[in-house]
Amino acid sequence: MEDNTQKKSITDQIVAAAKSGELKMRPKWHFVLRAVLWLAGIAAAVLVLLYLFSLLMFIARETGIWVAPIFGWRGILIFLTSLPWLLVLLVIVFVAVLEVLVRRYAFAYRMPLLYSALGVLLIVVAGGILLSRTPLHDMLSHCRPGNRFPGDPPRLGTRPPCGTGVYRDLGPRRFDNIHYGQIDSFNGNNLIIVNRQEERLTVIVTKRTRLPFGEDFTAGDTVVVIGDRRGDQVEAFGISRVGN
Repeated sequence: MEDNTQKKSITDQIVAAAKSGELKMRPKWHFVLRAVLWLAGIAAAVLVLLYLFSLLMFIARETGIWVAPIFGWRGILIFLTSLPWLLVLLVIVFVAVLEVLVRRYAFAYRMPLLYSALGVLLIVVAGGILLSRTPLHDMLSHCRPGNRFPGDPPRLGTRPPCGTGVYRDLGPRRFDNIHYGQIDSFNGNNLIIVNRQEERLTVIVTKRTRLPFGEDFTAGDTVVVIGDRRGDQVEAFGISRVGN
């Protein structure tokens, strides 16, 4: 009985507020427009996130830093210090923005925060991986498979060097302890590699050099070398063959 009385009292208050003008009725188009704007915001956040995450993967692949963790703690440290942290921060910010936008809708509002956050991350990671496999970043950076190192046969005509497109800092980017290049020749046990800056580096292989995927290298192989550089020589802590 009390519940019915309370509901009636609330209804009477709403009706009284509407009659007095305190409660303003909004037209239907207002709610439709708000829903459209929220959906547009979600779509924009998803697209930006997919682009940023796929760009992060592209940079990791093009600089060779994604291979570093297989060499143990030193490789993990190099990987962490070489990551483009500004880009990582942007990804985190947009994930948070997308989560806030998604939580506005009932299907996500009633869902535990952990589940909705995991759903957002799954969409971003899966979509970013798929997008990174498309030619988008290759075209924007003027990189093309088979035309990434000096001497590779050009495809679709002569193109500028890798990294001279939208991503202007990708080509000249160089680390002192991670080196991505193509084997040109051999000097005893040592490798002569050529990187994208057309530098010839002598990779010194010792008994302590880690070779997680073997040492049967051939000329033309693309490799990532972990090791300190001194001039044109790199004392290899580890060497790994990677796909072109």
